[in-house]
Amino acid sequence: MLLRCANMGPKSRLKRVAIHITGWGFILLGILGIFLPILQGILFILIGLFILSSVSPWAARLLERIRNRFPRISSQFDLAKSKAKSVQARIAVRFDGAKSTARRAHAHVFRRKPRPSED
Repeated sequence: MLLRCANMGPKSRLKRVAIHITGWGFILLGILGIFLPILQGILFILIGLFILSSVSPWAARLLERIRNRFPRISSQFDLAKSKAKSVQARIAVRFDGAKSTARRAHAHVFRRKPRPSED
C-alpha cells in the first residue's frame, strides 16, 4: 500500500483519502442506523462499501459475497449503488474544481511579465 501511494500524485492521494473518509463515514452511520430507528443501517453500510470498493479490493469482494448470499436485498443493493455513484461524482467534481482554482491562482501569481522591447 505504501509503495502504491508513493507513485500517486498529490491530487490522487487526496482523492483516495477523501473516498476512504466518506466510505467509512457511511459505514459508521450504517452501524448507528442498526441501533437507531431513524436511519436505515443496511443502506448506509452498502453505500459505504460501494464507495470504498472503488479504492479497496476487499470491499468489492465483500459486496459480491453479500450479493450472492442475500439475493433478496438486491433492490437495496441497487439503490445503494446509485447513491454511492452520486456521492463519488460529487467528490470528483469538488476535487476537479479545486484543481482548476489552484491552476488559475498559480497562473495569476506566476504570470510572465512582458519585456520591454529594445527598439
